[in-house]
Amino acid sequence: MFICKTESQSSDFGLEWGKENGKTGQPPKSKRLLLKKRGNKMELKRIYIELTNRCNLNCEMCFRHTWDTVEGDMDLELLKSIREQVKAFPSLKEVFFGGIGEPTVYPYFKEAVELFADYDLFMTSNGIMSDEKAKLVCEKFTEVYFSADQYHEDSQGVKDQLINTFEIFADYRKRTHSSTPKVGIAYVLTKSNSEALFDIMKMMRHYGFHRLSLSHLLPINAKDTEDIFYNRYENPEGKAYLEKIFTYRDIKINIPDMELKTERRCSFIDKGYIYVDAGGEVMSCYRLANSYDEYVFGDKKRVLKHSFGNVKENSLNAIIEGKDYQNFWNTVYNNQYPSCIDCDLRGGCSLVEDTKYDCYFNTPSCSDCLWVRNFIRCP
Repeated sequence: MFICKTESQSSDFGLEWGKENGKTGQPPKSKRLLLKKRGNKMELKRIYIELTNRCNLNCEMCFRHTWDTVEGDMDLELLKSIREQVKAFPSLKEVFFGGIGEPTVYPYFKEAVELFADYDLFMTSNGIMSDEKAKLVCEKFTEVYFSADQYHEDSQGVKDQLINTFEIFADYRKRTHSSTPKVGIAYVLTKSNSEALFDIMKMMRHYGFHRLSLSHLLPINAKDTEDIFYNRYENPEGKAYLEKIFTYRDIKINIPDMELKTERRCSFIDKGYIYVDAGGEVMSCYRLANSYDEYVFGDKKRVLKHSFGNVKENSLNAIIEGKDYQNFWNTVYNNQYPSCIDCDLRGGCSLVEDTKYDCYFNTPSCSDCLWVRNFIRCP
């Protein structure tokens, strides 16, 4: 069966399509643009490694408040094992230190950087780090995104520390004229903090940071649902807001959608990414890496952690090539799962209460994932 294919792919596609449908010649253009052969395999391009799930901040909007994960650091021997295992993937070019914790609080952060020095290193950070670690990141990383949600509120008294880190990075770029690390700002956009973004973009210009990654808020309680800036239907207020930020033409801005669209696309699946948490569990993405509560357009949902295996017990290659992950990957890649957000039966369906199954019996369920709808984004 063929379900998703571009025109540039194999020339014998029309003949095979004809056999499937009892017709001759090429399929309609609309089909040629959308069809792709089932059974494609993921080519690993980036691995996300959660060095630690501990954090040195306690941000109000973080879903750590509703998770049931035991906090801890990745064992150094496990990290060394992962380094050996990734040699099986010649396509792997990028290593991303991320996750829910702050990577720089990992006690073996320097060793982690040295272990993966042969790869392009990426990281997200809250910016609260020692000068020594900031200089290490300057010298060794390809790209870094700093979360600036605390910049305007400073509810935890960290603004001065954040500014100190920014100055170290700006000074390094100025002294060395190095093109790396590329520095970006990650910002969680809400109705209540939308105007504060303009001060942050002015700050970015001051320090010479030219990348901005915007994400909407992932509600973790009923109160949060009142502050989301995206909408299920038309959102003229949100569109007008985007027009304002587009005037900052010297900043490359990755924006989320402001209203629900039919397109569904998972960056982790489409781009060849995988996630390994601090305990060695292999997950498909950030969303399914922990169990926690979220609200999807006002409806409470329990997200259930879904591991495809542990690299302590099976190799990363065996896990990715395994039947469970390959079936899941093909299901999401080919969009063969229902859409719960705009389903007429949503109000009376119990399957939307968690991510265990969808109504096609896929497990885990991605059917109302706010990431695939481009509301929630990762740098």
